[in-house]
Order: sequence, then structure tokens, then C-alpha cells
Amino acid sequence: TAVPSGTDMQMSEAKHKEMAGDMSAATMAMATGTVESVDTGAGKITIAHGPVEALKWPAMTMTFKAGDIDISGLKSGDQVDFEFTSTGMDGTLTKLTSHE
Repeated sequence: TAVPSGTDMQMSEAKHKEMAGDMSAATMAMATGTVESVDTGAGKITIAHGPVEALKWPAMTMTFKAGDIDISGLKSGDQVDFEFTSTGMDGTLTKLTSHE
């Protein structure tokens, strides 16, 4: 049997990623939680949130990418309502409202 060349392997990986991407399309969800930490430099925010019915997630603490959301005014302990897109366990905020 012939061993595939590196080019063939790369094409297979790309095709595999494309197929996996189709299977794990981004899902929009909403949740309420408490800000645990904010890393404006990295554009990330960690939120302890309640259950997310749309994704069948239990309550947990998770780090989200801020996306286009300005997180600079948030601090640990702030109560927030937020919407996000989720691809697997990667979440990116699409909307965030603070209850200051």
C-alpha cells in the first residue's frame, strides 16, 4: 500500500476540519451570571453562569471571548445577562448587559 504524501495528508486534514465545522456549527444562547475576572488585554471574560437550556449546559464557570463587546468597564462580582455564540466549548459574546 502507498503511504499518502504530506500534501495528501494536509488536504485530508483540511477536509476533516471542514466536515467537523459543519457538525459543530455555532449555536446562539443566552445566560445570566456573575463576572469572575476580566482580561481586557486578551479580550476575555470569565463568568460563573447558570444553566444554559439551549445548549443543555449545567451551571458552570467559563471564559468567553469578548468579541466586539467592550468589557473594560466590568469587574469581578458584576451581575450580567449575556448572549453568546458557542462552537463546542468555545463561547464568544454577542451581547452583554450589566446590572450595576
